Amino acid sequence: MKLQRNLIGIAITTLLASGLTAAQTTTATTPATPSATQTPQAAPSERMVPSRDRREAMKGEKDQLVEKLRAGQNRADYAKILESNGYRIATINDDKKDYLEYEVVKGDHSYEVQLDFDKGAAKATKIDVAANMWRADATKRMMKDADYKHAGPLVADKDSRYSDRRYMKSWTDEKGRLEKELPPNMKMADYKSKIEQQGYKITAVNDREKDYVEYEIAKGENSYEVQIDIDPKTGLGKKIDVTSNLWEAEATDKATDKKVSKH
Repeated sequence: MKLQRNLIGIAITTLLASGLTAAQTTTATTPATPSATQTPQAAPSERMVPSRDRREAMKGEKDQLVEKLRAGQNRADYAKILESNGYRIATINDDKKDYLEYEVVKGDHSYEVQLDFDKGAAKATKIDVAANMWRADATKRMMKDADYKHAGPLVADKDSRYSDRRYMKSWTDEKGRLEKELPPNMKMADYKSKIEQQGYKITAVNDREKDYVEYEIAKGENSYEVQIDIDPKTGLGKKIDVTSNLWEAEATDKATDKKVSKH
């Protein structure tokens, strides 16, 4: 009898342990069902690093590139300097006696290199490196594909269709007008309504936190980032910035893509 009781006890203990293990496994692998009042989590941003932080990194990179380009002594030197520093020349937006403009790519950053040659000087008399907002097709392809190469020799675009200088004044005027239409102390729903009333489509939400929201908006040839700092206590906007949209989401790219090519 004693042996029988011991065997029964071992069997019961084994069954209980097996049931506990199965319950633990079920708990670990089965996702919890959200309650009816639980707020759905926003999808992860397309950008692994916040746009504001990336802008700071770009500023440092632009300043360094300007300094390196100052070493150029003649027109041909600038392309060599760019390539030796890891930049790929995607397109030549303009090539005149007094002005040369490249679009260049390094990693997921693209820039416009703007070189002025006063009175046909051999060495650039003014060097600017600017964030590239109106990108040629080749630039977009290079940013997505590190192995992309031109099928033939680079030729300057005779219409300068993608030169930022061509569009910058109208873009800046529109930026100022938008900022006036988006004052502080409004609710987020009101900001969205205001943006749409101005004819813009919100093409992406890059960040949505309790104290910060970042939209990409597009209309015609222009796209912007709308950055709204929020008061967590009131839910009202504290500070609103309308700025350049340098890392366009796919929906934004599609919304503006065909417009520039018509010029």
